[in-house]
Amino acid sequence: MQELGYNLNDLIVHIHFAFDKVTYPGWEDIRNLVNVHSLYWIHEGEGTFLTNTEHRVQTGMLVYLKPGLKMSMRSETSAPLRITMLLFDCAELVYDAVWKEVKPVGKLMLPFISQFNEEQVEELSRLFREFHHEWSPALPAGTAVSKAKLQLLLHKLHQTTQADWSLMESGAFAAFEGIKRQLENNAKENLRIEQLAEEHSISASYLRKLFLKYTGMGPKEYHMHIRNQHACGYLVYTDYPVKEIAKLCGFYEEYHFSKMFKQLNGLSPSAYRCSRRKNE
Repeated sequence: MQELGYNLNDLIVHIHFAFDKVTYPGWEDIRNLVNVHSLYWIHEGEGTFLTNTEHRVQTGMLVYLKPGLKMSMRSETSAPLRITMLLFDCAELVYDAVWKEVKPVGKLMLPFISQFNEEQVEELSRLFREFHHEWSPALPAGTAVSKAKLQLLLHKLHQTTQADWSLMESGAFAAFEGIKRQLENNAKENLRIEQLAEEHSISASYLRKLFLKYTGMGPKEYHMHIRNQHACGYLVYTDYPVKEIAKLCGFYEEYHFSKMFKQLNGLSPSAYRCSRRKNE
């Protein structure tokens, strides 16, 4: 188990803001307040969070953002996000017979994205709704209950996600990251997931579990997602004909490419190009 670098029993928190964000189809935004810790609970919908890489998010996921991390966000047009955002400072208050010092915690040892079982999702959804409704800094003691609940939540999250940190030290996580990079860097190639899994000494079924946990998609779906990103870029920023773009994205037939593109984006490649260029 990875060392935390702080004592969970000594953690104290100060909540800056708790609010519920209901987005609209195609909503886009950036993380504005980056000097605090943040928890984003996804109540509903699907979307993409972009740091140095893209992360697919969906209902029942919890995203932890460390201070200083820049991020942009967007909602899927078919399933806009509803998020409760909790922005807070966190420190370790050391006590040894007397109060000694307060040490700010620069980063909590939590995964960027966590997924939970059905029972946990129900509990977390309720808790984050309570954060939104109960946090009232204008009232006497209006933040005390929320602070106590947040400290309990952080304890629980550390207990339930320690397996993630053990995993990150293992060969399985290294295999997942290596395969993920291959899919991202070889969008044009028709890669076989089973073969990649064998080359990285991981079972295909376990690899799929890791992709679902950390990207919200299976490996084949993730590869198609990367291809779709490339296709969108070519359509907007080049004048390549659709047939050529299909080849650049690993499709031998324009028909197959166009069918895939419309399923993912709701528009044909030509209609998408026309629509996006009008908005540029």
